Amino acid sequence: MNDPSTEKKILYVDDEPQALKYFQRLFEDQFPIVTAESVDAALEYLKENAADVSVVVTDQRMPKKSGVQLMEQLRFRYPNIVRILLTAYSELELAIQSVNEGGAFRYLKKPLDEDEMIGTLLRAQEFHAVVDERDRLLHEKLSVLHRLVVMDRIRGLATAATALEGRVCNAWQALVAYMEQSPVQQRLKIQMEEISRLNMTAVARREAELMVRTVEMLRADCIDPATNNAVAVSVRESLGDILKQQAAQATEDAIDLVLSEDSTECEIQTDTGLFRHMVGLIVRRIADLQEHPAKIEWNVQSGEEQVTITAKASFDSLESSQLASLFAASIPLQKWPIGLDMDLLSLFMIAHHLGGSMRVLATGPEGPGVSVELPLVMPTTPVQPVDAESFNKVYESLAVWGQEILEFDG
Repeated sequence: MNDPSTEKKILYVDDEPQALKYFQRLFEDQFPIVTAESVDAALEYLKENAADVSVVVTDQRMPKKSGVQLMEQLRFRYPNIVRILLTAYSELELAIQSVNEGGAFRYLKKPLDEDEMIGTLLRAQEFHAVVDERDRLLHEKLSVLHRLVVMDRIRGLATAATALEGRVCNAWQALVAYMEQSPVQQRLKIQMEEISRLNMTAVARREAELMVRTVEMLRADCIDPATNNAVAVSVRESLGDILKQQAAQATEDAIDLVLSEDSTECEIQTDTGLFRHMVGLIVRRIADLQEHPAKIEWNVQSGEEQVTITAKASFDSLESSQLASLFAASIPLQKWPIGLDMDLLSLFMIAHHLGGSMRVLATGPEGPGVSVELPLVMPTTPVQPVDAESFNKVYESLAVWGQEILEFDG
């Protein structure tokens, strides 16, 4: 491999050493030239240097892999690189193939005409520059839409949390905790191609539909199961009973629910309906993350003022896509095919309504899984009433998230 320049380069591919030397000597005064002696060598070079190459010129007939085969791979791996095919043979079928399969910019015959090649390379470089500029402008435009969609989603969730405050205590604090644990890279990562295919009306309709489903999910999970009374519950005993009731479905799904022998005995005053529903949601969420057969190990540890309930999966750690699926309500455009089926916002709402908190444990030794802390006595009023300071905290978080978006897009 010969690399005389750090500017945008012309990569010439040919299996004949003399042809490589001739091409470089002929055109190196007008263009920065690099060479490769095979398709594999060219692809290896582009793996590290594709951003520095504007045009690939390749001979057709080479051992093992042809020029058209190289162009076909370039078309999908590096679509902005302009592709030119050379051949010593005049074959109409090959010319058609080079365009249809390899997306050839030009098809030229050997021996090379120096003036024709210079003109072709100049036009190819100009075309590459235009395509790069187009993509840059498109990315800027889509980044603006990206930020609008993300911020609109978060404001929608903040509005939903406000509406729930009359029925779900500490809903805003639950939303802040949920967003703080949401993986920012996945939260902001939207397929630009997907956005570009949607108009603003379609985006708005889709976002509105998703927000309605989110509110319906929160109502079904956080309001309907509630007994609205705090009664004494033996956590270990109650958890054991709930897991036994869940065992039939879990066994059918090849999931083993285990309550650790290290679990401590303790009693809390809480809403039994929400407690039971919370455990069931955790079982379903963690079960859906695992390949079956699987195991979910539960542990209960009591403290002076709270009890900690941990549910741990049987694999090593959560992959980024698995972690992001747990925060589907905060990911724009419903990127995950399973939609809200894996989302944890309801669990955050329930834990905070019961006066506690929740953490997602992405890795060991505690995880992967979730940890819920509940007070020994469920508060009868919100732990943190909604006041002006609550609004300020949420919108300060929005400003932080907005800055994260700008940094991610940059």
